[in-house]
Amino acid sequence: MKHFFLGLLLIILLLPAVGARVKLLTERPLAGAFTLAPRPDFSWESLLAGDYQPALEAYVEGRVGLRNTLIRVRNQLAFSLFRVARSSDIVVGRHEVLFQPGPINSYRGLDLLDSSEVRFQVHRLRQVQDLLAQRGVVFLYALAPSKARHQPEDLPDYWQPAPGARTNYDLFARQLRADSVHLLDYVPLFRRWKATKHYPLFPRTGTHWSGYGASLAADTLLNRLAQLGRVRFPTIRELGPPRIVRATDSLRGNDNDLGWPLNLFWERETNPLAYRRLRFDPPAPDQARPSALLVGDSFTWGLMLFAPYIQRQFSDDTRFWYYNTSVCLPDIVYHKTGEQVASLNLRQQLESRRMVVLLLTENNLTENSFGFADQVYYLYHPFTQADWNAVGALAKKLESQATWEEASANPEQFSARMYAKAQRQYERSRPE
Repeated sequence: MKHFFLGLLLIILLLPAVGARVKLLTERPLAGAFTLAPRPDFSWESLLAGDYQPALEAYVEGRVGLRNTLIRVRNQLAFSLFRVARSSDIVVGRHEVLFQPGPINSYRGLDLLDSSEVRFQVHRLRQVQDLLAQRGVVFLYALAPSKARHQPEDLPDYWQPAPGARTNYDLFARQLRADSVHLLDYVPLFRRWKATKHYPLFPRTGTHWSGYGASLAADTLLNRLAQLGRVRFPTIRELGPPRIVRATDSLRGNDNDLGWPLNLFWERETNPLAYRRLRFDPPAPDQARPSALLVGDSFTWGLMLFAPYIQRQFSDDTRFWYYNTSVCLPDIVYHKTGEQVASLNLRQQLESRRMVVLLLTENNLTENSFGFADQVYYLYHPFTQADWNAVGALAKKLESQATWEEASANPEQFSARMYAKAQRQYERSRPE
């Protein structure tokens, strides 16, 4: 028996080496972003400096035989035995519901902004709304629900918020209403739908609203824009009951965007998800497909990945500015045009639209609308030379007052950081 176990151990130890030379089986590729290390060039200098050894180790490690299978087995054991994901960006909750830590921390109020900063940002949004309205453009600010806020009952106990914790969502939702910014707050809507709808609004293995939830969100968005813009969109018809899907390999869009990165050995059956069967009619004589600009985070993709809401209800020149950085075509795939927002004529882009929608979720409220509101405001109220001189003087003052830690962290970017900080401070003290 002892020889049997020794032989079995030897076979297990040799399998990776044999697998590197002989293709023992066809392995599924791993999900996620990673790059295989290149083969390092040998030199006595790199060997003596200690650079060659770790580079060679990284090269060999990425090419070990049966590597993908062994990683999946390891991940499966960790998940099945300890309910732990081998990814730092995935939290396994109750009933094996998957979350991301960023949205959880926002729901817990761990990224709370100062109230004065929230007031400034919301006031800037109201200014943008008024500036666009003067040019015949409707502005709508949409707040998508995070999965953590939507189903906190599935969060692990140690990820639950403290009783009475204040959050950026609370501050923004209250201030947006106080400043009469055109707001579409999906959080209370999803809370109501959760109690009344028969299908999940968030997938168990995804971080974004489900295909069904996204379709409800899209319907509501169109209704609100129709009201604000006094326009009738083309008719959308429901073609019978939704299609129900249970297998992970049949999920659509981003409904499994946390399940794939788990890289488990066995695919897990998801909670039954629903996909509505819809028909999008061409516009009737009294209907229109207005030109729109959408600026937002990844929740915006749900309005086009599952059903062609954006593609069919808006004109062909409609665009999505992903995080206000990449220009994307509305499509059933993540279709980037290759253009960057910074290279476009902002005035032309805005004033050629009928509607502008800014959509983001709770954990991105700290991002100051990805800079979009400031860009629009300063397009119509640019800095004068006196303003820039004041910013420069403030930047020099901040540099002289900086702590050693501030100056020594990434020192080559120190002046740029102080200048950006000075501009933010000056903007918030600049008279209207």
